[in-house]
Amino acid sequence: MAFIGIGLRHVVAGYAIVAGLQTTAVLAQSAPAPAHQHSPAAGQQNTVPSPAGIPKAGGAATDASKAFEAAAMKMHKDMSSDYTNDVDVDFVRGMIPHHQGAIDQAEILLKYSTNPRLRRLAGGIIASQRREIRFMEKWLKAREQGVEEKNMPAWLRRNPSTLDAAKKSGDQE
Repeated sequence: MAFIGIGLRHVVAGYAIVAGLQTTAVLAQSAPAPAHQHSPAAGQQNTVPSPAGIPKAGGAATDASKAFEAAAMKMHKDMSSDYTNDVDVDFVRGMIPHHQGAIDQAEILLKYSTNPRLRRLAGGIIASQRREIRFMEKWLKAREQGVEEKNMPAWLRRNPSTLDAAKKSGDQE
C-alpha cells in the first residue's frame, strides 16, 4: 500500500493547510486595510505578505518561498513509503527524509535571511539533523544485516527516552 499512511497524510494535510491559507488570504484581501497600512502607489503591486504568509493578490512568490515549497514537496514525496509493521524501521525510514527536509529548509534560510538568531537556529538544525541522519542510516544498515550496535554516542545518551521527559526537556529555554 504505497503512498498510504504518513506520506499521504502529510501530503493531504499540506494541501489542506495551503488551501486554508489561500482562503484566509482571500478573505483578508476583501477586508478593509487597517488605518496604519498604506496602499501601493498607482501602478505598483502590493507584495507585502499577508498575515498567513501568502503573498497578497498581485504579488509574486519570492525565490525563498518557491524554494521552501519545492523542499516541502520533495520531503513529503520522500516520506511516502510502504510500512513494514516494524515500528523501529518505519520510524527511522520516515524520519530520514523528514530530517533532510529540515536541513533543506534551514539551507534556504541561510541563503536568503540575514536574521542572526534564525541563522544560528538554522545552523544548529543542519548540524543536529545531519548527525541524526548518519545515526539512522547506520542503524538501518546494521538492522538489515541482523546486527545492532548497543553503544550509544554521547549526544544520543543525553536525549530523553520517555514522552514526559522529552516534553519537559523541550519546554526548557
